[in-house]
Amino acid sequence: MAANKFWKKTELSNLEQQVGVALTQIEQSLADAKNLKLSSVVDYTAKINAKKQVYLVYIPHPCLSVFNKVSSKLLPELEKRLKATILVVAKRTIESKWVKSHRSQTRPNSRTLTSVYDAILEDLVAPTFILGRRTRVRVDGSKFYRVFLDEQDKAELEPRLDAVKAVYKLLTTRDLEFEFRRDDIFYSKRGASKKVQRKQ
Repeated sequence: MAANKFWKKTELSNLEQQVGVALTQIEQSLADAKNLKLSSVVDYTAKINAKKQVYLVYIPHPCLSVFNKVSSKLLPELEKRLKATILVVAKRTIESKWVKSHRSQTRPNSRTLTSVYDAILEDLVAPTFILGRRTRVRVDGSKFYRVFLDEQDKAELEPRLDAVKAVYKLLTTRDLEFEFRRDDIFYSKRGASKKVQRKQ
């Protein structure tokens, strides 16, 4: 049953089997998650010296829209069953602008390094939205990125931010700092049917 939840993969590790079984059980109460497939699961606990188990789940990019619809309900259920912090990222490809099969070939913007790194961060902080990003330079010349998140999701996101920082640092070598702020623009959460509304 667990193998059915993985995209083009038959041999699973023990961790992937646990995640696959947990996802299959959640499907019984969350019908929208039936079309969600996984690519692989990686244990980052030892790599980031975390006190709590941290699992990074890779999903195929075509399944990202399905995940965004159910992320607010799916992630708490997975964390409850696995007793770990679950981070989900879609698999993306970074293409070099120098590698071309013919002269007229152009690289899609979605496959540039900057675009992929920004998209990974959006996946890691799901289901909330990023309100703003700033690049800052320290006195010693090193860079870090300040990310602003919605204050309404602070209670839900705060326990996960240390894991997000550490995993994002390993994936992209970028340092992050998070801040919560209130914004006059009200965003509907991912998967909601309402459109973005501006405060009158």
